[in-house]
Amino acid sequence: MIASIAAALIAGGCSKDGDADSREAQAHFEAGVNFLNQRMYKRAEEEFSLAIGIDPDQAAAYCDRGLVYYMTGRDEDAMRDFESALHRDPTLGKAHFHRALLLDHAGARAEAISAYESFIRYSKQSPTIYIQRANRRIAELKENAPPLPR
Repeated sequence: MIASIAAALIAGGCSKDGDADSREAQAHFEAGVNFLNQRMYKRAEEEFSLAIGIDPDQAAAYCDRGLVYYMTGRDEDAMRDFESALHRDPTLGKAHFHRALLLDHAGARAEAISAYESFIRYSKQSPTIYIQRANRRIAELKENAPPLPR
């Protein structure tokens, strides 16, 4: 279920219009999103890495590569990419959400609550159901619920 929630939050991210490098980075990013949607994780990782190599400030590419890592059980790599994304764009709601999931799985209750709250704060465009689920999980964590299973 958590994987389906995570996959549902995959969406196109931020890009810069303009020069050829930016267009090339955006093309790699979009290819990565397509591969991610098809669950072709190795190809998605390669495309996101290419996008980041061309435009290291592309927060959405870090976030979506982090999602690839999350989906393939590489939690440390995922956390590093979600934090890199948030360093570049602190308002990137889906990076807060996925970071919250990792923290929740790890049993880091206070940090998970904070990350879920940040997701809610920066995700006014997200479907209501995801915001409701984050609010429900915050309430559960405040009542000392066990960490989410992986």
